Amino acid sequence: MNLKFKSVFIAMLLFCTAGFAQEVTLKGTVTSSPDGEPILGANIIVVGTNKGTSTDFDGKFQIKMKQGEILKVSYLGYTTQSIPYVNQKRFNIILKEDSSVLDEIVIVGYGTQKKSHLTGAISKVKNESLDQIAVARVDEALVGQVSGVNVQATEGEAGSAPTIRIRGTGSISGSSSPAIVVDGLVVDEDFLGNLDMNEVESFEILKDAASAAIYGSRGANGVILITTKSGKEGQTKFSYNTYTGFKEARQSDAYYFSIAETAKRELAATGTLSDRTKYKQLIGVDRDWQDVIFNGGIIESHSFAARGGSANTKFSISLNYLHDEGVLLTDDYKKYSMRIKMDTKLNDKFSFGANLSPSYTDRRRFDGSTHDILRQTPWLPVYHDENTIQFVNTFKYPNVRVGDYAIQRHFDDFDLNTMQPVPSGGTDISNTSNTNPAAKVLERDRNDYKFKLFGSFYGKYKIAKGLNFKASLLGDFQNTARDRWQGVLASRNGAAAAQLDISSENRIHLVTDNLLSYDREFGKHEVSAIAGFSAEKYSSSFESSRGTGYDTDLIRTISGATLVADAQSYKFETRLVSYLSRVNYAYDDKYLVSLSFRRDGHSAFGANSKYGDFPAVSLGWTASKEDFLSDSGFLNFLKFRFSYGVTGNPTINTGDDIIDSYPYLSLIQSSTAVVDNNVVGGFAPINIENPNLQWERSIEFNPAIDFGFFNNRISGSIDYYERTSDKLLLFNPVSATTGFTEAISNLGKVKNSGIELEIRTKNISKPNFRWGSTFIASRNKNELLDFANSNGQIQNVDTKRAAEWINLVGNPISSFYGWVVDRDIPLEFINNPYHPVGAEAQDVYVKDLNGDGVIDEDDKTILGNPYPDLIWSISNEFKIGNFDANFMFQGSHGAEVRNMGDQYLFNQFGSAQDFNPATTPDQQFIKEKIFTNDIIQNASYVALRTVNLGYTLPNDISSKLKLTKLRVFATGQNLMYLTASDYTGFNPESIDNTTATTYGYQRAGSPINKTISVGLNLEF
Repeated sequence: MNLKFKSVFIAMLLFCTAGFAQEVTLKGTVTSSPDGEPILGANIIVVGTNKGTSTDFDGKFQIKMKQGEILKVSYLGYTTQSIPYVNQKRFNIILKEDSSVLDEIVIVGYGTQKKSHLTGAISKVKNESLDQIAVARVDEALVGQVSGVNVQATEGEAGSAPTIRIRGTGSISGSSSPAIVVDGLVVDEDFLGNLDMNEVESFEILKDAASAAIYGSRGANGVILITTKSGKEGQTKFSYNTYTGFKEARQSDAYYFSIAETAKRELAATGTLSDRTKYKQLIGVDRDWQDVIFNGGIIESHSFAARGGSANTKFSISLNYLHDEGVLLTDDYKKYSMRIKMDTKLNDKFSFGANLSPSYTDRRRFDGSTHDILRQTPWLPVYHDENTIQFVNTFKYPNVRVGDYAIQRHFDDFDLNTMQPVPSGGTDISNTSNTNPAAKVLERDRNDYKFKLFGSFYGKYKIAKGLNFKASLLGDFQNTARDRWQGVLASRNGAAAAQLDISSENRIHLVTDNLLSYDREFGKHEVSAIAGFSAEKYSSSFESSRGTGYDTDLIRTISGATLVADAQSYKFETRLVSYLSRVNYAYDDKYLVSLSFRRDGHSAFGANSKYGDFPAVSLGWTASKEDFLSDSGFLNFLKFRFSYGVTGNPTINTGDDIIDSYPYLSLIQSSTAVVDNNVVGGFAPINIENPNLQWERSIEFNPAIDFGFFNNRISGSIDYYERTSDKLLLFNPVSATTGFTEAISNLGKVKNSGIELEIRTKNISKPNFRWGSTFIASRNKNELLDFANSNGQIQNVDTKRAAEWINLVGNPISSFYGWVVDRDIPLEFINNPYHPVGAEAQDVYVKDLNGDGVIDEDDKTILGNPYPDLIWSISNEFKIGNFDANFMFQGSHGAEVRNMGDQYLFNQFGSAQDFNPATTPDQQFIKEKIFTNDIIQNASYVALRTVNLGYTLPNDISSKLKLTKLRVFATGQNLMYLTASDYTGFNPESIDNTTATTYGYQRAGSPINKTISVGLNLEF
């Protein structure tokens, strides 16, 4: 190598080395002024490059820079800083509050607003740790997060939707669930089973009518807005979030039945054991069926995302997989989802974006009911083994073999003297002819398969300064396929009861929104306004068929059936057109006004009332900005709010989708009749037309106070509201000459009123130790104001178990009705008090309330109602160095349930426990327990809802691993769950799906879950 070449090579090497040496890794900290607290999540980028990062829990960051590059630091509510790199060894950045954007931005209907300018009751829940709660659905994580919002785990199956009520129940025949809006599209609650919590940025809950009125006919029950995460300017960030949890069901001590315990009580009371008890002990099985049916399971989640972009184009891509085995036998839920979100700015005038999210769920259901399965006796085996087979009555069941399901009747007619079964006359111990309870579940296969596609596209054009036009096309497509196989061994009727049900449902929902928006500031004046037009269309189709006549489990197809029955199909569509507008005005950040108006037209209503108008007004006064309070030493923030608005509810739940879609028309369906001994086809009406049907309407006013004390170390709000829902859709009695006994009319009226309190405190704020608390509480009163000709109506859910509810003006919509218990019937008057195991008398002495010596209808009274008086939660968050922790206690008080499970599990309907009519005194005062308050139980509870413990690796260690963040965590849910002493079931929140007028019905319920999980948050 010649000297010249060597010199050039060395020069190039030195140049490259010098260039490389210019880029160094710098560390820094971002804190806030004036309190000096570290800022988590501050956005840090190197201007003109794709390099970027964000601060950790301690406000720390590190980034590579070259000499002369500019570091840009931004965080919502603070002034952005740009700092050039000129040989600093460290960045210590203090962000100052920006008076112009001091508040975080809150998503409101069709737009955003500063939190300080809110005049309605809107609560925001950020997803800071919700994605670490091991739940299959995003709405399950909202328990205890917002005042005025009651989230109940009414079903125990994995993937099942909780029941959500915002400020009470406001409808009788329609839905009382809030509207769900995801990225601007109204979706059904089922959609939330397909959404990944890792993709959720925040929840905004619009609680009062003034906030929800912008959604007009769908705002009567409140609105939950869900915003998904978007890309941010800077270097692409990759994240992987995962957890694995172990779930188990909360069992009931009251429903634990033991042969040993029963024998002990019998021996103490009588001095001997009956032959039945001796025989049960001889079989050698003493199990709790809860251990079989509530088998627990694992839940796991994996989520991968990539987010980033430039100043003009930002993107977010994510993949998610979740598997929840539930806690019930055969319960299993799998979810696969993907989301692609992009926003692009072509120039200063035009921008556009797209959001596409396909998802698929595969759900095997628990096909049974807990009360029916768990009422089996503890001496019954699941399968016969070498020991139990010797007790089988082979005279009646000659084909039973080891490994077969055991049923109670197999063990009847056993001679304890010869220790052999006999044809008849031996000891009987069965109390049901049902098949084995495990077979009822294991020999059934019920599945739901759902594919959903969510999509939205928008284009936005800047017409002039502050004036923009945005056109959006949104929609979702859903396909749901269901199959349900009831096998040959699933029923005591064997092959005769085997059947297959299949169905397929498609739904297409399309929306087009066209909005003009105007946002300007003029000195002390701020104006924000929108006006627009929206059109929606729902198209649905449904097909189903049933096959029977199977003699084997090997062929599970409709073509394998000997008889195909109940085949049906239908199509229908509904349309909604809307005109909407809103104006928000603020003067000097002190005087606030918001006006909105929406006019909706819905195809479900007749020509006389197709359109509805929904106005709203709200006012605010930020008194703390006045001169007489601005220098207060302890009061930092004080705002008075008042809102008034009108919202609607278009939903009708008749149980027939066709009637619900066209309730104002007289509809007909195919029918048959016999004419001259011949069956002929024809048509028959299924409802009465009513062209005057219209929206259910809710009118609500809401005065409130927002406050902050001691440098906002204590802040919160107090809201009072009254919401009157009228023109409720009721089934009102009509003359039988019409061919019907009732028809839908707008007649009912219900009022919900209550108070909500939210208090947040910063208890300790030190650089290495932070502790904050949140307390929320809400109280709601539900009152039926008008029930037309149905006032005083008495209903039951099950004519076989006909416990009663009454709907009486001046009381809640749904009230339990019946006789009041006086005392139990002593055991000496009860036949067979120790058989079956766990059995109780079905009767009880009741009170003669009017004192006439006779127990009749005049002695019935209201026994309670299913609505809680108080719902509350207390949360605490801690940050100690790199460790973080939070936990929440949550409770509900005052609600009651009518637990019909007691009648099944305690065998209260069995004639074996009847009282002896020859010896029992005062028989005229005896009534069945199901008609009394004996099974009205206190549904209050206190739960340790969530516990989360985490540790974040220090930045210097993470950087050596080429990671931006590495956090490990452990969470627990419902680790403690305390119920009232008289509650016997598994979950006081569990309510069977009945009508609003018979609400509070429970058959033991599905269990509440306890979950312990461990997880990982990884960013690079």
